[in-house]
Amino acid sequence: MHILDNETSPIPTGTDQLLDLKYNVTLQDFITLIDSIIEGLLVLDEHKNCIYANKMALELFKDNKSSIVHKNIMDLIAPQSIAIVKCAIQEPDKQPYNIWMKRNDGTEFPAIVRGRDMFIAGKRVRVSAILDISQLKENEDKIYKLAYYDTLTLLPNREQLNKNLQSDKPIACAILNIDQFKELNDFFGLTTGDSILKQIAGWFNEQGVKVYRIGGDEFAILYKEDVSWKTIHDHLHSLLISLEEKTFAVDGEMFNINMTIGVAVGYDRLLTRADIALHKAKEQKLSIMLYEEQDNIEQLYHKNIAMTTTIRDALANNRIVCYYQPILNINTDTISEYETLVRLIDGDGRVVSPLEFLAIAKKTKLYAAITLEVVRQACETFAKREEQFSINLSKSDIENKQVVNKIFEIITKTDTSSRIIFEILEYEEIENFAEVAEFIDKAKKLGVKIAIDDFGTGYSNFQNILKLNIDYIKIDGSLIQGILSNDRHSIIIETIVDFSKKVGAKTIAEYVSSESIYNAVKAHGIDYSQGFFTGKPSPNLVIS
Repeated sequence: MHILDNETSPIPTGTDQLLDLKYNVTLQDFITLIDSIIEGLLVLDEHKNCIYANKMALELFKDNKSSIVHKNIMDLIAPQSIAIVKCAIQEPDKQPYNIWMKRNDGTEFPAIVRGRDMFIAGKRVRVSAILDISQLKENEDKIYKLAYYDTLTLLPNREQLNKNLQSDKPIACAILNIDQFKELNDFFGLTTGDSILKQIAGWFNEQGVKVYRIGGDEFAILYKEDVSWKTIHDHLHSLLISLEEKTFAVDGEMFNINMTIGVAVGYDRLLTRADIALHKAKEQKLSIMLYEEQDNIEQLYHKNIAMTTTIRDALANNRIVCYYQPILNINTDTISEYETLVRLIDGDGRVVSPLEFLAIAKKTKLYAAITLEVVRQACETFAKREEQFSINLSKSDIENKQVVNKIFEIITKTDTSSRIIFEILEYEEIENFAEVAEFIDKAKKLGVKIAIDDFGTGYSNFQNILKLNIDYIKIDGSLIQGILSNDRHSIIIETIVDFSKKVGAKTIAEYVSSESIYNAVKAHGIDYSQGFFTGKPSPNLVIS
């Protein structure tokens, strides 16, 4: 700021005013003023040599007046900031600017610098205000580390990985997942798990690998150089071999760790595709897998996400609906009961088959909500009717205490417990028969009947049927469909029917699709018939 020799102004009271106001004062008045300011001030002559430094500046540079005076400003600048200062001298209006400055003892500190040209006692000088921002810089570093580094392992985290994916444009990304880490945590405790994670981070450093911790038991590596898949595979394979040879110790316990790796090569959605490859490697029990474009797994993921949204929307807007399929009593030739089947109505009014959404619902914890909605609707419908009706329950339903309690509450409230039949699905996946038996015992005390669904294929354990006190056995549809063409099917069906009669259970044939199959089912002594020949599922029931 250029000031004419004959211009005068009141003496300012602070640094901002000192640098912004026009004035011309005596040298002694100026010295008195700047020594009272808490910011470091340097007065430079036309050659950028220091002719005066206030008390705060002397403290900042750990210097004394006799030493700092006559030093050129460049002697006070740290090497990494010299180029910035040279540019600032050429363009004095571009300020403030951040630089690193150098103390008399050689140590460096970060500073914000502002400057103005002024006339003091008739001479042009440059007054530079210097603010030490060491504490601010330290706080910024702490915040940065909290945002971009994992506090446990001190490795860069997922946020830092995302930044580097954008800035560095790597050629490949590998995600490394610790095998069975959850089981290790469950068995030995979180403290042991944390210790192993920190040791693994140290092991990666020993291997000279820059790695990110992107999840509880997941790490990632970026490959920035244009290397082949074979080179990446060989590097990762050597890491896995080295890891197999490494033993981690916690409180005297020794642990060997294995990892599964998913890799994506290219420049597009590396993290997502590496994660897809990792999951596929887990499914196929492979140690390393490369994402393959032709697998179309991403498309499946997007479809699953869309269906999850559709399910949530349907639950929120009463578009989970019940269809009912009649079950014919062969002995009386009358419809004595219905099976409750679930359907979803999407936003366009399309009726969606359970094959399209139930498996996804199980993965997203929406299955329990669907079960309770089906139980509520069916019980309210049959509360006003006389027929029996069945509802499918999965293993996960029976194992969920809240779901079970809510089901019992609904059937008691609607007074339908004596006419409801619970069909147990996933029979062969049941591991805890004691828990299932407990559920059946409570249900039967309310008057509920129990059926085993899809019986007769795979490994059907007759002994467990005896344990569970079953009322109905539904013979698997694949056996019924082959009843006319496959003698083995007939033999299995005869065995199931004979066994059922001996234990006092009724039999139901599924997938009875034609009159000839119906006649064969009847000839085998099966009690009930269900299928398109008997009646298709419908949201509407025949008025009885």
